[in-house]
Amino acid sequence: MSNLCAEKRLLPANSRAAYLLRRRSATRAAILLAARDVFAHANYPDARVEDIFRQAGVSRATFYMHFASKLELAFAIYDEIAPQSAALFASLPRAAQHGLGGVEAWLRRFVAFHVEHRYATPLIAQLQLFEKEFRGRILEDTEALINALGDGGCESFRRAQGQSEAAAQQRVRARLLLNRIAAACAAMARGEISATETPLYLDLLARELVQFIKD
Repeated sequence: MSNLCAEKRLLPANSRAAYLLRRRSATRAAILLAARDVFAHANYPDARVEDIFRQAGVSRATFYMHFASKLELAFAIYDEIAPQSAALFASLPRAAQHGLGGVEAWLRRFVAFHVEHRYATPLIAQLQLFEKEFRGRILEDTEALINALGDGGCESFRRAQGQSEAAAQQRVRARLLLNRIAAACAAMARGEISATETPLYLDLLARELVQFIKD
């Protein structure tokens, strides 16, 4: 009987803890939602924390309970989409097995990814300009993608692994290629490339990627 009484006494505390956890999660989500909108309409240096927490409907103190700085908030936005990007790249080796058509279809999915996350594309580009710490993160993630593609069966990316001079050269080639692909797909998603030229970009990018994978 004493055990039952103890469990009953614990229920209110557990319920309150669950409520506070849900409330904290909802507050964090509201801040992230507001930040995505603010970053979509203002350059990163001009976006103000005050604009974000006011739009989220929270106090300054509440904002800083969740995020130590504007940069930490930007990292959180990037972290939301990074797993989806990694999963997309993990599907590239299989797409490459279908030749040029498969790679071009993969590129179209990459463009669609940028369209879906259009609020983040300019933010990520600006973070690389203004935040050294973020540039380091992008480099780390690019290196991880190259390793994953090599481990996934793409021989040309596998040859980019290791400490030899040849591996270093291959890694630079891979990094430049991935950067060009990301930049072009982001530009297409933003509508900066005309509908007439988009198929040409996709075809040329697909051919370059296929050739790199075959080399």
